[in-house]
Amino acid sequence: MRGIIDLTDGLAQRNPMLIVHTRTLDPLSRAVRLALGEKRAVFHVREALPFEEDTTILALSQDGTTPILVDDSWGHGATISEALSIFEYLEDLLPTPPLLPGGPLERAAVRTLTIRAIRSLGPIVERIVTEKARKLMTRGGAPDPSILRQAHGEANQALDQIGRAAEGEGWIGGKKLSMADLVVAAHFSVLDYLDAVNWASAPAGKDWYARLKQRPAFRPLLLDGLAGLSAPPHYTDLDF
Repeated sequence: MRGIIDLTDGLAQRNPMLIVHTRTLDPLSRAVRLALGEKRAVFHVREALPFEEDTTILALSQDGTTPILVDDSWGHGATISEALSIFEYLEDLLPTPPLLPGGPLERAAVRTLTIRAIRSLGPIVERIVTEKARKLMTRGGAPDPSILRQAHGEANQALDQIGRAAEGEGWIGGKKLSMADLVVAAHFSVLDYLDAVNWASAPAGKDWYARLKQRPAFRPLLLDGLAGLSAPPHYTDLDF
C-alpha cells in the first residue's frame, strides 16, 4: 500500500474512505487519480503489479483490469470498476468541483469526448507501452521500430488535434476543466513517461498539457516510476 495522497483543502462534509487500485502505466488509472485529486479527496493508492496477474485485483474484478475504486465509507467495501462508472460515482459522491460541468447538453458532449478519447488514444498508448515497457520488463524481445514509428506519429497527430480543440475556450470541452481533459491528459502522461511525444510539433497541445501538468492534482503522477524504466528529464519539469 502506498502512502495517503492528501489533497484536502475543504473536503465535502462526508469523509469517504477511498482506495483506488491502479497500475502505473494504465492511463485510466491515472485519470481516476486526477479526478480524485481535483475533487480534493483523501484516498489511498494501491499499485498493482504492472504486467502480471494480481490476486487482489482478480478478487475485485474478474477481468483483472484497473482502475478499481473501493469505497469503504460504510464498512462494506463498495466496489466500482470501469473508469467511466468511477467518474460518474465520484460526481455523485463529491459533486464539487464538477467534472461534468454545464447543462445536460454540455455534459453529454463531455461524455462523448471522453469516450472518443479512450477509443482513439487507448490503442496508441497500449502499443507504445507494449513495445517500450512490457517487452522490456517481461523480456519479450526488442521493440518493433515500425510499430513505434506509426504510434508516435499518431500520438503527435492527436496532440495537434487536442491543441486545436482547446485553443478556443481553454479546455477540450469548453471553458471549464472537465473529465475529458483529465482522461486525455492521463493518456499523454503515459506517453510522456515513455518519451513518445514530440511536444514541439503541436505548441497549442503542449500549452494545454502544461496547464494540466501544473495543477496540484497532477503532481503525484510525476512521482510515478517503474524499476528499470526511467522517464525522460522533462517528465517532472512543470515548465517542460
